[in-house]
Amino acid sequence: MMMEHKGYRLPQDLPLIFWALLRLVYYEIIIHRRPLPEILREIREIKASSSPPPEVVMIHLDKLWRACGFWMARLFRSPRPCLRRALVLHYWCRKHGVESQLFVGVGKDGDVLKGHAWLSVYGQVYREDPTTLESDYVVMLES
Repeated sequence: MMMEHKGYRLPQDLPLIFWALLRLVYYEIIIHRRPLPEILREIREIKASSSPPPEVVMIHLDKLWRACGFWMARLFRSPRPCLRRALVLHYWCRKHGVESQLFVGVGKDGDVLKGHAWLSVYGQVYREDPTTLESDYVVMLES
């Protein structure tokens, strides 16, 4: 029996939801042990399978985005999940042969430096306002 809940098809989407958790745990550990360029190089070297149709890709990415947000807020208690979430989504895209690019930017909020990570998929910024990103951040790293 399948049911719909908050955009997920259950139990069909459970592997994707728990895969997001495992990837988040992995990146939570690894970002404290290895430099980010090395982590991104590892993702770039993933052997890709054939890419699903773009509409299927976007449905999966939306589900992953929400799953990452849920796990980061509930389990990790992280108010700023952007880097880990972007790494998970970028990894998924590379694994499935989807054109994606991860960006890390730095901006100022008054006298305080702030960082942000985001993804572009098929050449379009994913779930972010490109105008705000361009005005608020200077890209320091892209992969």
